[in-house]
Amino acid sequence: MNNSTAHGSRFTAHGPGLEAVVLFWHLVALSVALVPLLFFGFAVAPAAFHVLPTRDMAASLVSPILTKVCWLLEASFVLLFLTSWLLARWWDAPRLSRSLATRAAILGVIAALVVEKLLIPRIDKIREDAPGLIDNLPAADPARIQLARYHRLSFAFFALALGAAVIILAATVRWISRRGQTPRAPTAPAPVPKLLDLSDV
Repeated sequence: MNNSTAHGSRFTAHGPGLEAVVLFWHLVALSVALVPLLFFGFAVAPAAFHVLPTRDMAASLVSPILTKVCWLLEASFVLLFLTSWLLARWWDAPRLSRSLATRAAILGVIAALVVEKLLIPRIDKIREDAPGLIDNLPAADPARIQLARYHRLSFAFFALALGAAVIILAATVRWISRRGQTPRAPTAPAPVPKLLDLSDV
């Protein structure tokens, strides 16, 4: 058995059933990484700040939801790291796309952790320590300036997590399309019928 045959058998020893299960959870994790983040960023947060009378009330509503979104992101990116690594090995994906997918998953986990563990607590503390409503503070107030900076950082890290999920999605689409383009087996020439040998007649 040559090296290429041994290499191929190593990636197909898992069986199609396990491959389907891993691909299913990979797609579920991708959905969890993309849908809640997009829904929160484009629907929940803007609606809360538009409908509620003060930004402080909107922030008190959005903050716990934002924390739960971070939990979903962290869990989904951890799962995506594992499933991306398995699928890339089983499908013998190109090294660059395999590296991009796994590193993007790590980047997504880090981005979600930064928002949950560092930025959200500091934003909440600024609002708690503010003398009155943030909306009533002058624009040059240090607390209001710092709060705006943390909001921009939160948006940047969420955009980073979204970009990481898009990278994994693009790599997955490429792997699936590449797997679907199985090389067609070369057609063997039609057997030539043996002519009757009449030399001995």
